[in-house]
Order: sequence, then C-alpha cells, then structure tokens
Amino acid sequence: MKSLLYFLCGLLLLTACKRNRDEGMDIPPSITSFWPNSGKAGTIVTINGTGFNRKDNEVTFNGATATVLDVNDTVMTVLAPASGSSGKLSVKTNGKELEAGSYTYQDLSVRGASPLNGPAGTNVVILGEGFSSINAPAKVLVNGKEATITSVNDTTLIASVPVSAGSGTIKVMVDGKEVNGPAFLFQNISKIKPLKGGKGTQVTITGEGFNAVAANNAIAFNGKAGTVISATTTQLVVATPDDVATGPLTVTINGQKTVGPVFTVIPPPVLATVAPLSGPAGKDVTITGANFSSEIDENNVMFNGVAGVVKQATDKELLVTIPVGAGTGNMKVWVNGQETGGPQFKEQNLGVASLSPDNGLAGTTVTVAGIGFSTNPADNIVTFNGVPATVLSATATTLEVTAPATVSTGTVNVKVSSLDAIGPVFRHAGVMTLAGGPGTGMFVGTTGLTGDRNGNLYFLQGQQVQKLSPDGTVSTYTGGTVSAHQDGPLATALFQNPRTITTDIYDNIYVLEGIGQRNYVRKITPAGNVTTVLTILDNLSGALAVDNNGAIYLGKMYQGVYKSESNGSLTKFSSFPHTVPDKMALDALGNLYYAGGDYNNPFIVVAPASGTSRYLCGSVFETGFVDGNGPVARLGSPLCTVLDPSTGNIFFVDNMNMCIRYVTPSGTVKTVTGAGGTFDSFKAGYKDGTLTEALFKNMNGIHVDRSGNIYVLDQYNNAVRKIFVK
Repeated sequence: MKSLLYFLCGLLLLTACKRNRDEGMDIPPSITSFWPNSGKAGTIVTINGTGFNRKDNEVTFNGATATVLDVNDTVMTVLAPASGSSGKLSVKTNGKELEAGSYTYQDLSVRGASPLNGPAGTNVVILGEGFSSINAPAKVLVNGKEATITSVNDTTLIASVPVSAGSGTIKVMVDGKEVNGPAFLFQNISKIKPLKGGKGTQVTITGEGFNAVAANNAIAFNGKAGTVISATTTQLVVATPDDVATGPLTVTINGQKTVGPVFTVIPPPVLATVAPLSGPAGKDVTITGANFSSEIDENNVMFNGVAGVVKQATDKELLVTIPVGAGTGNMKVWVNGQETGGPQFKEQNLGVASLSPDNGLAGTTVTVAGIGFSTNPADNIVTFNGVPATVLSATATTLEVTAPATVSTGTVNVKVSSLDAIGPVFRHAGVMTLAGGPGTGMFVGTTGLTGDRNGNLYFLQGQQVQKLSPDGTVSTYTGGTVSAHQDGPLATALFQNPRTITTDIYDNIYVLEGIGQRNYVRKITPAGNVTTVLTILDNLSGALAVDNNGAIYLGKMYQGVYKSESNGSLTKFSSFPHTVPDKMALDALGNLYYAGGDYNNPFIVVAPASGTSRYLCGSVFETGFVDGNGPVARLGSPLCTVLDPSTGNIFFVDNMNMCIRYVTPSGTVKTVTGAGGTFDSFKAGYKDGTLTEALFKNMNGIHVDRSGNIYVLDQYNNAVRKIFVK
C-alpha cells in the first residue's frame, strides 16, 4: 500500500512538472498573413501565424462564425461563412483575440499558386476565379512589382515573375477589384566568391530566397553536385565536387532552379619565382607564377606554417609580407583551396630581391638588390651559378658586380659572414658580334644564313658561298667570281645568281640560283661535291626548304609553294597564292612555315603536311609590333623562317621592328631581342649586350643551332651577330 502511494505521488509530481514545462513553452499567438483576402462563401482561407491552439479556435468574418477545417501551431484553414460579409477577419485562439485584416466578399478569389518559390522568369500558375474581364486585362503583382501574364482565363492565370521582384505577396487585380494570394519566395544569386577554383574549393553564394536548412538547397557546378557546408536565407557556403567542371553555378530549392555566374575551373597555382628567398619579418617577398587570384583575400601564403600578409595580387604575381616567426622552412601557396608547395625560405637579415639586368654575357655589370649586405665590397661573396664574381661596389641594399668569364645560367647567391642568401636566376643570355661590325666593310651585298652541326655558318655573297667558322673567320667555301653554272668539287664549282641557302639534317647545303625562268637547286655535300638536283623552267621566288626525305619546296611568283616529286616535277603544296621571298622552315611532321616577307604581308603561314594552309599569326593587312596569340600578334616585315630543333619554335627576323622573334606551333608570338626592348618599330642601331639592350639594322638571314643559339646576318651593320638565350 505504501509503494502504491509513493508511485501515485511520483506520477502526480511528474504530471505537474510536465504541465509547468509545457506552460512555460507556450508561444503567444500572432498572425503574420492570410490569403486570399477576398472570395465567395465557402472559399478556403489560409491563416499563417504562431501559437495557434490545436482546438477551441473561433474565426469570424465581420462577426459571422466560420468553420475551422484544420489547425496546427502555425497554420489554420477555414471556410468563409455563407452568412459573412465584407469586413474584419478575427481569430480567437489560445485565450486571445487577434485581427488578421479585412476580407471582401466578391467574385475575385485565389485558390492557390504554384510554384511559390523561384527566380525571375519563373512561370507561376495561379488558380481561382473571377480572372476574366472584358474591360481590361488582369494584372498580377509579386511583392508589389507587376508580372508579365502569359496566359489567362476565368479560373487560371500564368504570370512570369519580374526581375528583382523580391519576396512578397502575390496579388491579382481585375476591374478595380483585387485579391491577395500566398507569399512568393524570390530566389536570386547576386554573387559567388571565388569565381575560380578547383575541386574542394569553398564557394560562398550570396543572394536571397535560400533555405536555412542546408540539405534543402541543391547546388551544382555545371551540373556537378556540390556539398552545402552551411546555409542561411541569404548565404550558402558550398564545397565544389572532385569532378567540378567550368560552367554556371545553380541553386535548386523545391525543384526551382536559379542560375548564377559561371564558375571557372583553373589548375592549382604555379610558382615560377620567389624573391627574396630570405629576409627579416616585415619585409616583402614577390612571388611570380600563374593561377593566382586578383582578389587579395583568395590567396594564402604560408612561411613554414606561419601565414604571411598578402598586400597585392594579380593572376601572375603576389606581394607578401614576411611574418614574425617564419623561421626556416618550405613555403606553401593556397589559392581558393588549391595548394602548391614552394621553395625553402629563411627568416634572416640577408636576402637577394632582384637582379638588373637578369640576363647577360661574361663581363656584364649586374646590380644585385636586397638587404643585409656589407658596405665593404670584400665582405660580400657573390656567385653566379657557383662561380665567384667580382664585387665592384656595395651598400647595405645594393651590390654592383661583374658577371664572371665562365658565367652560365643559374642563381646569384650572396654570402655575408655566416649568412647565405639564394637569389634569382641569372640567364646566360645576350647578343654579341661574332664577326664584322660597323665600319669593317664585311658582309657587303650578302644574303641568307644557314649552318651545319659543327658550328660553321654559310651565307651568299656575289656568286659565292661563304663560310664563317665558329672562331669568326670568314672564307670562300665554293664558287668563283664569274656567274656560271658548273657542278663539281668545291674548288671548281660555279654559281649563277645564288639567292637562297639552307641545309638539311645531314649537313647537305642547298642553294637556289638562276636567271629569269631558268632556275636550279644545287646541293653541296659535306664531302665537298656540288651537283644540280633540280632544274625548273618557271618564275620562282626566293622560297626554299628541304625536308628529312630530301624533298625540295620552292615558291612560284604569286602562286604559292610547290613540292618536288621523285621524277623532278612540282606539285602544289600550299593552298595560298603567296609569293614567298626567302628560306622556309619544316618541322619533323612535315609542316611548312613561311613568312609573308614585307610590310604588305605581316603574317606567318603554316602549310600542314595534310590539310589546308592557314595564317598562324599576325594580320593579313595590319602591321605592328605586338606579342601575343595568333591574330592578336602584330608583325612588321617578317622574313626567313627557321626551326629551332631544341624547342620546335619557328624563329624569324622582323625588319620593320628590327628584332628577332619566334612563333610557337600553336601561334603564340614572342620577341627575343631587338629595338632596345622598347617595342618601337624602326628603332634601328648597333649594340651588343643584354637581350633588352641589343639593337639591329636590317637583317636578311637567320639560323638556330642545336643548342638553341641564334645567329643573324645583320647586313647593314656589316656583322653576323650571335644571340644566347639559354
């Protein structure tokens, strides 16, 4: 009996506690909206709010009691009573009486609408009655902004949600009457950040009309589903999928898709240079490369695990302040969640930031900029790729040094006392005169330039083939002082008006010569025998090339390029009717490259081994001096193309721009040297030195050896110039 008494007491206490807890959680009733606010008797009216009682609710339409169909904590549905009239709609629930607003008894009413969310342009189907009118078309407003009606009858309206509508009530207006329907949730993506990245990048989507429950938002990147990390009604944070693809970002809620900006997939960041690679906290480091973000906050740079401060950012360069506590360790760069490892960095009071110039030959005076140098020149040990250099003068931030005699491409390092600093790369590159020069009287009336695998160069002068040895010595290789056509040994062979020269991969030299419509191609073997390999009775230009199989390519005046067959006949190879003036280039696949040749033809053409000829770079009509891709590039007067066997690039001289340039097989043009680095047309002169200092004047021959060194016949400067680029 006592146990039963204890149980009943406990049950009573538990019930009392539950009642008190439930009473403490009661929410005061309120009404946020109701719809429709007009209709006939029997119209279903939905009342939205909070704190509704689940029973014992009373709803009146201007004093007439309505039938309550259903109710929960936030939604109540009732039938407009037959005895009601236009006036106040009142709700008594949970012991409180609330006024919802005014309800009008009329024919115009809204029974429902779908969908109730979506972006601008969403077609909303509105069901009801009284939509027809013979006086004026019905109007639909979404959040007070007029929508475009695409279809209407007495019971159905289809309206397109206007741009920038925002979220709000759907209202229908007909013949001076109006009715409010349900609320429409307007979806819009105003911004995504970042706009570029890769797999795993966290993208913040800003807008409106999102669902605060993360799982209720479906995000896709060009159709590939992302993962929602967090959600509010105005912002979503989403991780891109592993198979993310470039394309528009979309947000889908309740089946309604909103299209946002394009998300572009880019590779992880690429680091080209970091300078300096050492320095004290508070100093700046410049990082060059690719795939950085121009938005500062989308780049993160770590020094041995400690974050640096990114001060400036472009897609190719970052300026970062060294943090306190960087110590010694590897750098890392994150761009929009994609990581790339960098070189080792030392936090110390010695660093090399830059070199000026950053290329040159032996004896070039170089200014080394940095911090922590000794003002006593002898205390600074400077090496170029490990070779000691002479320090001419010194301050705490600059050193003037002379590149050593055996300079080669590599880093310039500085040691002061016990500290070592690794500097940027100095390239063994520049221009030197191999033979001749202004005032020497050499190379007068010369044309063409080619070479063999032993480093010898060959050019044409008068009726002779001249040889230029690697030491700069010029000698007559073959030919005489008279114009004649005679095969045989080098000593007795004669030539008749030779105008183009080239070599094949076996060091055979080919010369195009002749007068009028009688033209010959002569072959000079490494053994020293001269033979005629082709006789052509036609008007030829100066075009000449030879492929790896010995086939010869020639140009006819205003007819394009022709290829020799085994029987000595010529078949058309290029579909363009150009007059090609000089040496042409052939790659290992048999693709032919030639230059337009003057101011009226500022382009390079590629004639593929199979297929249609096309302009590789430049413009058919417009000259200029612009590097870039394909049709963006501008050329002046390109002449005599040659293949670089080490890179596959096509080099040529551009005499209007007084420079040496190359074009990649894909069409990208870059200037190697000339015009004093100014990109000014007609800037001629004579100057050896760095690639950015050099000047040339009217070149008419070019050759590239197997090491990538470039040679040009700089006729107006009476010189052959050698260009180091590696």
